[in-house]
Amino acid sequence: MVDAVPGSGDCEAHIEQWGQPVLLLTSASYILAGLFVVWFAHRNRAPVPRALVWSYATGLVLAGLGSMDYHGPSVGPQPLLHDGGLAIALVAALAIDLSVLQFRRIRVLAILLVAALAVIAVVPAISPALAGIAAIGLVVAEVSVYWRGLRPLTPALWAVVASLLLGAVAFALSRTGGPLCDPDSWFQGHGVWHVLTAVALGLWAVTALQHSVTDDRHTVLEGR
Repeated sequence: MVDAVPGSGDCEAHIEQWGQPVLLLTSASYILAGLFVVWFAHRNRAPVPRALVWSYATGLVLAGLGSMDYHGPSVGPQPLLHDGGLAIALVAALAIDLSVLQFRRIRVLAILLVAALAVIAVVPAISPALAGIAAIGLVVAEVSVYWRGLRPLTPALWAVVASLLLGAVAFALSRTGGPLCDPDSWFQGHGVWHVLTAVALGLWAVTALQHSVTDDRHTVLEGR
């Protein structure tokens, strides 16, 4: 169920036309993460289907714009804008992991993305649930990728995990009524959540958009 006033459960007080200024500004972190993914993929010639990389980056940018609207003027449809972009990014990330797990047919991965877009378009209110399902699927796929030794364990991976854990703690403690909630403070735990999850989503590209451990033996990531 969506709050009567968008963001009313996220502690920060609303300021007329600006909405929640700290949360609005920190929402831009997702846009920066999306731009970073594009830059990183271009410099490293990511060995995954380029359409999936662009879908992931686009989803992050849309998530940032949607979150800025949600915590700002809130003129667009919610929760579509707030969660639709994130759902697209997570589905694209899942598709990237599936490509690493040797789901080689790009058609299958494209169908996965198109289906997600269709669901969001037909039933916008399902965006949060779709994002949650995609997140669970991504965690399962990530465990499988590393369990099978298809990607090396790198400092970037541990940075992703640490950012998510710290962000979750900040999120939990800073909800309205929480011990860190101060509606009039410039320090907003939910804003910390924005920044840390954006860092995690950006750094995920560093772990995922690179040559897998198996690249020297056979080509599994060409998007055929």
